[in-house]
Amino acid sequence: MIQQFTGDDVLAVPAERVVAGIRRAGADPWTLERSAARSGFQAPGGELLLMPAADERLTGVKIATIAPDNPSRQLPRVQGVYVLFDSSTLSAVAVIDAVELTAVRTAGVSMVGIAALGGARGRTAIVGTSVQARAHLRMLVELGWCKDFTVHGRRAEAVEGLAAYGRSLGVEAQPGTTADLETAGVVICCTSASTPVVPDTLAPDVIVVAVGSHTPTAAELPAGLFKDAQVVVESKTAATTEAGDVIQAVAAGTLAADAALELGAVLRGDVPIDPTKRRIFKSVGMAWQDLAVATTVFESEISKRGLAN
Repeated sequence: MIQQFTGDDVLAVPAERVVAGIRRAGADPWTLERSAARSGFQAPGGELLLMPAADERLTGVKIATIAPDNPSRQLPRVQGVYVLFDSSTLSAVAVIDAVELTAVRTAGVSMVGIAALGGARGRTAIVGTSVQARAHLRMLVELGWCKDFTVHGRRAEAVEGLAAYGRSLGVEAQPGTTADLETAGVVICCTSASTPVVPDTLAPDVIVVAVGSHTPTAAELPAGLFKDAQVVVESKTAATTEAGDVIQAVAAGTLAADAALELGAVLRGDVPIDPTKRRIFKSVGMAWQDLAVATTVFESEISKRGLAN
């Protein structure tokens, strides 16, 4: 029987379990080998994206669509489903809402990156007011990693809305200024911007996370921010083809072409992190992360429903 899981089912999984599942998969040296690159297909209304991955137990594929004109139709710009299969039989076992799965996955990967780079400290600045920004704020609060936030964005109403959401969770949250960015302990960029949204004058020991784009022509972070920084990416291959922030920093000469560290190596303790340096985690989102979260959702819900898998 194929189980159906809604966005609410995804959100119900505790953040600690999500982060633990991603961390476990990320530390596995074989994970990248079992995760295919994102592939796109142009459809009449936009783009269809496919992201498959597998491990010994479960195989999955995210099927997502991006329809630029949908907001004018009062429809979501991004939609999709995640289909999960038994790896031995390749029988479908679950279908999961991919919109919430992606939001939870992206925030969860950021949490793994933040922890690997030394952990959250002080005030966190959230740049952007999207679903992703909300997911990051919520997960930081649920994990108990931060109780003081500033929110940064182009539209004052949206900024205040996200800040109010933060306050509803019981933490300090308010619209932020450039000075707040420059003194934050953690800066998380969750925008669709194609040009930098933060200055290159952030604190010399800040942790910066950028999740907003996966195209080589878009960069939320200025190239100057990478100078003398430790840079961590999910995969060097993905970073050199999809991470505009990294690609443009290399082109500008502020980041050596081979300087970026892979997250898996950091999680396994193969490379040290220097907490006195500016640390940057650039995430483009990969199929293995979707599988890790889908697996966690599946196992959590199967246990809750008292079903055998």
